[in-house]
Amino acid sequence: MSTQNTALLEAVTGDIEGLFKAIPFANWIGLIATKDSDGVLCRMPFAQRLIGNPNLPALHGGIVATFLEAAALAVVVDAQNNPDARCGKEIPRVISTTVDYLRPAGPKDTFARAEIIRLGTRLATVVSSAWQDDPARPVARANCHFLVASGGKSS
Repeated sequence: MSTQNTALLEAVTGDIEGLFKAIPFANWIGLIATKDSDGVLCRMPFAQRLIGNPNLPALHGGIVATFLEAAALAVVVDAQNNPDARCGKEIPRVISTTVDYLRPAGPKDTFARAEIIRLGTRLATVVSSAWQDDPARPVARANCHFLVASGGKSS
């Protein structure tokens, strides 16, 4: 196993705050995951390099999609850390992500939360939502599916 995969596996089985530090692109974007009374809250601090359309200005759609997928991943990893979870403990692998862009994401910090719709022994279905000023006015939403166990026995 590569050093990068080892670090990610340690983050998966460890504290949720260290997860994005173990993923190079998430770390470059500056993603932060914390836990509060409502669950996992993700934050993407604004940086000029994240702008995709300087005329609006608006965040790049790929950055927004990555953020939504990362928020969904963080919630799945947090669920995997639950000792009662029936799912596998392997690094979740993305099967698919569908993003709905609802309004431009401006040049400011962006937040996201995700909700697990179903967490089975092999698959996870997650919906994530990103906003800037008001959680009731999301800038984008995503439906994500993850493989949470290999074809063999779950650990």
